[in-house]
Amino acid sequence: MSEQTGHVRCIVPGGEAVVCSQGQSWLVAQALPDEEIAFSPESKRRGAQRGLLQRVIRPSPLRIEPACKIAHLCGGCALQSLDFKHHASLKSDWVMDAFRHVYRDQTLWIPIDAAQPFTSDLARRRVRWHVATSPEITLGFHQRSSHQVQVQQHCMIVSPELDVLRNSLQAFWRASWRTQAADGLPESVYAVLCSHGIHVVMESDAVTMDQAASWMLPEEGSSLPGAPIQWWLRSQQITRPLNRPVHALYDLLPVKAGQCKVHIGPDDFVQGQMFGNRQMIEQIQAWSADARFVVDLFSGIGNLSLPLAVNGCRIRGAEVSEASVRAANANAKYLKVDASYLTADLFQARALQDHVGDWVGADVLIVDPPRKGAKQVCALMQRLLPRRVILVHCDSASAGRDAAVMQAQGYHLHALRALDLFAYSGHVESMSLWLPGAT
Repeated sequence: MSEQTGHVRCIVPGGEAVVCSQGQSWLVAQALPDEEIAFSPESKRRGAQRGLLQRVIRPSPLRIEPACKIAHLCGGCALQSLDFKHHASLKSDWVMDAFRHVYRDQTLWIPIDAAQPFTSDLARRRVRWHVATSPEITLGFHQRSSHQVQVQQHCMIVSPELDVLRNSLQAFWRASWRTQAADGLPESVYAVLCSHGIHVVMESDAVTMDQAASWMLPEEGSSLPGAPIQWWLRSQQITRPLNRPVHALYDLLPVKAGQCKVHIGPDDFVQGQMFGNRQMIEQIQAWSADARFVVDLFSGIGNLSLPLAVNGCRIRGAEVSEASVRAANANAKYLKVDASYLTADLFQARALQDHVGDWVGADVLIVDPPRKGAKQVCALMQRLLPRRVILVHCDSASAGRDAAVMQAQGYHLHALRALDLFAYSGHVESMSLWLPGAT
């Protein structure tokens, strides 16, 4: 199709702009509100017409030159053309729009801090890089809407430790493998920075342990300043250590008396930003100040509730993943706290019915579901009868749907907070506090 021109109406969650052209709407990356642009239509993806930005005819006064020179190509960012100081209001608006149908004048609103500059504290500490072998060995993110790996010298959005790791691995592989023999390298590398060390997981389904061990940095590069590296191979959905003794890596999480240590494994889910994770935990503690009995659903490894247990709360949690439940219970045992977690399919109403008696009457119910939301859990509020409910959502659409269910169950939105845990992306996190009653 030939090039079209259009007017940019807004940026929607996910970071793409809605462009109106010839009576139709298109999603176009890197465009800003109120701009006139030229774009080339592409094929429909995920149910929406999309286009590729070709040039900006009339730019927005908010448009800047991206700090990253490959921002127009790389799929790692969505908002590089918008000054970072405007990200807070944009993402806060996404959260407010998702909850507008349940928001009332008395609701306490906590937007993202617009005065917070972008520093390494806001960088991403969890990444998955892909491996390309032609024209040379490259480790990096995919290009936008492509499986081609983007060449880059420095990535501003990941933590400095992970950026050093990526460049070190890439240089080592280029020096050790000729391009034509590089098909023995992993398909991808998953890395997560903990408070003390880095998990590096080589992902390949067709390799031996000895072959995978050759991918590790040599001994002198096996750690970064103050950060030991634990290497792993994930093959056929099984994760095995490549170096021994195995480093026990952990996060330091805020509690009343300082910090507590929660061990993190290579398969454990962690929030993508350390600073934002601490903000989230501190907010939950503030909203749970006088709680004694807390139920944590979609509990993961206990990231949100174990600090409450250290503060003296009794915790009962549930999670879909058996591995996460094992990790949460191991952390509870290590911390010597009254917290226990079980495996349950929290998306199925019948499975939830089996545990209602264990969770009824909590002082605080924490619900932190994946992107699809927690409709089945929210629909049980009239049976669970918690004094307070804290919902944590990583998807604005599911947050809005769950909010409607909460209101129908007789709870009202008492407080709402927006958090930016993935700087420069189209992602925003919401935290909402619900109390029983119509007012």
